[in-house]
Amino acid sequence: MKSNQAKLYMIELFLILILFFALFASRIINRHVLAVIVVLFYFLIYKLFKKKEIVSIYKKQVMLLMVLFAGIYIGVFYLMGLYFGFVRSKVLFSLWAVGRFIIPIAVIIVFSELIRHKLLSQKEKIELYGKQFNLSLVLTYIAMVLLDLVIYTGVYDLTNIDDFLKALGFVLFASMSCNILYNYISIRFGSNGVIIYRLITVLYVYFIPFAPNVYLFFRTFLRMVYPYLIYVVLEWSFARSSFAIAYKDKKKSFIGTTIALVFVSMLVMLVSCRFTYGVLVVGSRSMTGALNKGDVVLFEKYKNQDISVGDILVFEKNGVKIVHRVIQIQDYNGMVRYFTKGDYNSSIDEGFVTKDSIFGLVKFKLKYVGYPTLWVRSLFE
Repeated sequence: MKSNQAKLYMIELFLILILFFALFASRIINRHVLAVIVVLFYFLIYKLFKKKEIVSIYKKQVMLLMVLFAGIYIGVFYLMGLYFGFVRSKVLFSLWAVGRFIIPIAVIIVFSELIRHKLLSQKEKIELYGKQFNLSLVLTYIAMVLLDLVIYTGVYDLTNIDDFLKALGFVLFASMSCNILYNYISIRFGSNGVIIYRLITVLYVYFIPFAPNVYLFFRTFLRMVYPYLIYVVLEWSFARSSFAIAYKDKKKSFIGTTIALVFVSMLVMLVSCRFTYGVLVVGSRSMTGALNKGDVVLFEKYKNQDISVGDILVFEKNGVKIVHRVIQIQDYNGMVRYFTKGDYNSSIDEGFVTKDSIFGLVKFKLKYVGYPTLWVRSLFE
């Protein structure tokens, strides 16, 4: 391994370790401290490695396109608000917001992208199983995903299971998708386009007094899919000849990406419970036999369908979603009461269920698929 390679990998690993520590030490490494760390890392990398500028005749065009893409992203997001409604922004523009959020986040974005560009421009590869492998690309990608997670640790409490899952879904998965695009643009066209796009799509929330009340999974889906659409436009606009030459290689990648997007789309629709069907993990043994702990149930949303004795309902009681079977139905002065019981329980549930608290009717189950979710939840109990 060359000395330049060794230095490059050591710097990237050191950055990953610091960011991993910062992920669980947000009280010590806040946004301001993180901004200072990122700036210092940039100047360290600038001194250690020679300047290898990525030359592209399309820099200005890509910069303008990224401004357009950022505008479209914000426009689509606010159009979704016409359906979901709007809420007042949590942080309004003020001198306090400028010092607390806008300046440190802007510094982190600008210098992290300069770091990305500098590291990726080195183009150092190692030989692995007889093939050239760009380890620096992978390490840089991991570092930038971690950096996104660190930025959001002030927003989500990672010691809370619900906030942990939000951070995992909205930040991690979306960040993984976005950083694939950012790496691609930085390598092909330089860092300016990415910097402009990120500044606009991240900081606009501090300048608009209201925001769409869009369900978390839809926001995650938008952030995951949109980078792929940008990539397709850039690839067809500025790399048509290479696209034609490498069509066979890209065809497999395109098919795989399409399948992944379809899967994510279906997952978002099911988990969000905003459409006809939803999913839920069985977390207790009260229905053992019909539904075991760790099973995932697919339920049809309740829209005044007929309910019979023997149907399995998904309903809410005391803030908890329950999956139990209907054993008796009573009509009391025009109000229908459903009495339920877990198949494995010795006694019926206390009280009764009304139509207002019913989420849906169980239609199907997938055995053991929900165990990873239960395992994550157990870590917080």
